[in-house]
Amino acid sequence: MIISPPFLPERAAGQSESAWLDIAMAPPASRLPGTQAPEGSFPLSLQLAWHNGLHIQAPQAAGAYLPVRAVADGRIVFVHAPIAPNSDPDHPLNYNPFGASPPTAAWTSDGFMAIEHRTEIGAVQAVATEVVYYSVYMHLEGLSRSPRTNAPWAPGDAIYRKEVIGMPGQIYGHAGQLHFEICCDQANLRHLTGRAPRWVDPDIAFVPATGGRTDSVFGNAYIYLPAGTPTSTHRPSTHVRSALSAGGGASAATDHFPPDTLRVPLWVCIAHEEGNVMLATFDRHGQPIGAPRIDSRHDYIRQMATPTPRGRFEYDLCAAAKDRHDALPSADQARSSASGWYELLRFGRNLGSDPLPADAVHWRKIVTSEGELWADLNATGTLKFSDADFPTISGWNFFDDDGTPSDLRCDSLNLKASIRDPDPNNKRRMEREELIKRLGDTRVRARLRRAICRFPTEWDQAEIEASYGWLETADLKPTDDDATSTRKWERFVKHAKAVSFLGLPQELKRADWRFHPREFIAHMRACGWLSAAEFAQCFPRTLLHLHGTTFRSATTPWQTAIARATNWILPFNKAARKYGISAAKQRLLHFFSHVIPETGNLALVKEIAGERASYAPYFGRGLIQLTHLSNYTSYGEFRGFPRTFPSAAFPALGWNPDTLIAADNRGAHHADNCVDSACFYVVRRENMLSHMDVGISQSDVIRVSNDVNGYVAIQNLNGLDARLQSAIHLKYFFLEDISGASNESIGFSWRRSSQKEPVLDAQGRPVVSGNPPRPRTHFVLAQHTINVPLIRQLP
Repeated sequence: MIISPPFLPERAAGQSESAWLDIAMAPPASRLPGTQAPEGSFPLSLQLAWHNGLHIQAPQAAGAYLPVRAVADGRIVFVHAPIAPNSDPDHPLNYNPFGASPPTAAWTSDGFMAIEHRTEIGAVQAVATEVVYYSVYMHLEGLSRSPRTNAPWAPGDAIYRKEVIGMPGQIYGHAGQLHFEICCDQANLRHLTGRAPRWVDPDIAFVPATGGRTDSVFGNAYIYLPAGTPTSTHRPSTHVRSALSAGGGASAATDHFPPDTLRVPLWVCIAHEEGNVMLATFDRHGQPIGAPRIDSRHDYIRQMATPTPRGRFEYDLCAAAKDRHDALPSADQARSSASGWYELLRFGRNLGSDPLPADAVHWRKIVTSEGELWADLNATGTLKFSDADFPTISGWNFFDDDGTPSDLRCDSLNLKASIRDPDPNNKRRMEREELIKRLGDTRVRARLRRAICRFPTEWDQAEIEASYGWLETADLKPTDDDATSTRKWERFVKHAKAVSFLGLPQELKRADWRFHPREFIAHMRACGWLSAAEFAQCFPRTLLHLHGTTFRSATTPWQTAIARATNWILPFNKAARKYGISAAKQRLLHFFSHVIPETGNLALVKEIAGERASYAPYFGRGLIQLTHLSNYTSYGEFRGFPRTFPSAAFPALGWNPDTLIAADNRGAHHADNCVDSACFYVVRRENMLSHMDVGISQSDVIRVSNDVNGYVAIQNLNGLDARLQSAIHLKYFFLEDISGASNESIGFSWRRSSQKEPVLDAQGRPVVSGNPPRPRTHFVLAQHTINVPLIRQLP
């Protein structure tokens, strides 16, 4: 799933994801009278009415508002072109809801678009977990045109992430604003969150009954530690559980806690970010305990080759996993693998099939109210979750108890209880007037960001009177006479109908579960699982390849891209998730920009003519091709491949890479291991993952190319032309970069010719060597400038 905000301001150097999203989806400066909440808040707005989405103040560049863009690939299901503004105070779009008398002209733009998005967030074995959701864009001042047909956007049109929808318009006379919302139906809500939408009382400590989903796993890991979980004040050396330390058996009811166990339940959150691993601890109500600690290899690895700075533990997960596997008695190593331990360290559980002892202990150093302790995060009774579960402990909750579900008045007692004055002495705290005052409270607003609420759309013109009839008597202006009240109601109805529509698709009206749009986008951007259609777009449509001393164009048509994506998407997603490569789009960019030339667009998984290589039979296999016995040995040991002796073809290895990786390029390959071995190579190669995290400049791409191919002279880097071009193509796909150009010029140093040239002596004569003598050849360094085609890979 790839998603971005509806505005794409340029990100400042060093700016965090959260800070950038706050600018991209900033609330308007205008505040509601009496509450100081921003106009157009979610899920409640004026008069405690349900509000479908958020009002966003468009960022500016060079004094102009940025355009509104599609947040993800999809299909347009409804569109309405806006009416040109005018100053007629009687026009229903010139409406001021804040009581101006006589009425003043305050234009509200009525351009509207709704997009259906179909994507994937995981899989159950080979069956994808597909989700369908809708993004809605209202108060557009103007609509753009399809870049493929140059016709106005229309229902049924395919639209792709970052394509311009139109321009932000006016809301109650405030320029440069957009109403934006995210919604889905109940079936897809279950697909998104992995569970039935049941409200959980936040005043009662949350104790999960079962663990989280495994079809979709992304973002942070959350682990529930029951009372009685084994702990230690010093670093344990044993990584399998004894019968005496099973844990999970103590309870507050019996007050029986063996020594070195937790006396109260805790939650531990494991977060990975650019190499760092942060462990935060929370009590049973979700309140933080102390400050998060940053993991370090000094805490976990017994023997280190060289001292390293504290932190950046994600880059050491392979070493830590191997350390735990190697620490087992030899009898236990047969039922273990470093790969299984790697997943335990990253996810808190083993998502794959590689061996991990059933009694494996996951010792991690955590913060408690008594200081730092070691705790077994895999003890009996522990339960594991991820952000894919929209976990209750991190604030997500469902609200579906509105007693009047057909109107837009909030009558959810659960939601009212979540925003009411916490002072029980306030006897009026559940009354509407008191609740309205709470909407500007920063703590209330933070709590509502993770409220998932069910209520009808506000854009169905046929339902306006039914949706808002309660306002006629709840105007909060009791001094109005009947005639004044009637005029106000009639004026409101005319305005509400002017900004609503007949003929909305039934599927959009059924999508009545709604998310805070900024929170949804931030949350789902952590999901790196790609659909086949997204994966196919990673193949550049056109690449320039050096042939002789000139560059020639090669094209990969959509049919080829989608066919190869369909074949490879599942193993690619599983391996990229396992090794944390899909945890950041920048990592995916680097990874795929090297997979493309290494495999000829996923056509080659075995080195051509590898049998004639000096290092045969350990020639290249996989997506980023393993070569040489040492790399095969490391990979086999990591995965726990059984050594089957004798092996005639691979006696020094003890397992058959023809069977377990690839035998040829005609289909005799193990797809899962082709990708897994490539991802393993990335995370095991010293500094390679950290180099991916630095940036996407040309020097960054070259540095990662050196990591892949060895630290050779730049002219000896095979496929550098394709690697640099692929990185440029992928930055416009994975990241938020925008370009309206048809190509992008780059200059780079590389080999002068695709063929090696004779080595010449000082007199210009060919140098010969060997017996029999042969001319020596090499690649000659030269400077190139090419125009990289930016044609999108689309159907």
